[in-house]
Amino acid sequence: MSTRRRLLLGAAGVLLLTLVLFAVLTGQGGRAQPETTENVALPDSASVFTVEYVFDGDTIEARPVDAGARRVAGTTESVRMRLIGIDTPEGTPTPECGAEAARDRLRDLLPEGSRVWIDVDAEPRDRYDRLLVYLWSREGEFVNATLVREGHAVALRIEPNVAHAELFAAEEDAARRDGTGGWSACG
Repeated sequence: MSTRRRLLLGAAGVLLLTLVLFAVLTGQGGRAQPETTENVALPDSASVFTVEYVFDGDTIEARPVDAGARRVAGTTESVRMRLIGIDTPEGTPTPECGAEAARDRLRDLLPEGSRVWIDVDAEPRDRYDRLLVYLWSREGEFVNATLVREGHAVALRIEPNVAHAELFAAEEDAARRDGTGGWSACG
């Protein structure tokens, strides 16, 4: 093989390697970047509601604020909402360990009278006619993931509403490993 041909092949190899490294470093390598709590931005399709009551760690009642929210809720009245993809300890009839802490944390994140941004997934209602939602606080915090990350909730995967299921499972694994929230308090 001639020296010139070796140089051309070497240059082509360096160029290819450079392109591959660029694609990997910029997230354009053909694979989606893993979802993290930090990169779950509030969707443009999110609707605004006003929190009226926090029932427990994964259920609230809220009133639609604008026409878009009323369209999602199907009413101008308050609607009961269940957070998608998570499950918190039950407070009734017999309180489970961590139920009060989960409810209190959700009340801290979403005090009564505060605005909350919601987004729905493939199936917007459950068999109890609750609106199934992902929630973001005024500060842009992804509430569902926060509750799991802090050990107040576990991941709950129910098809077809699984848009953030992998994130919730990863947050649960980290909380369990670190003994966060209920993972240490409730053994």
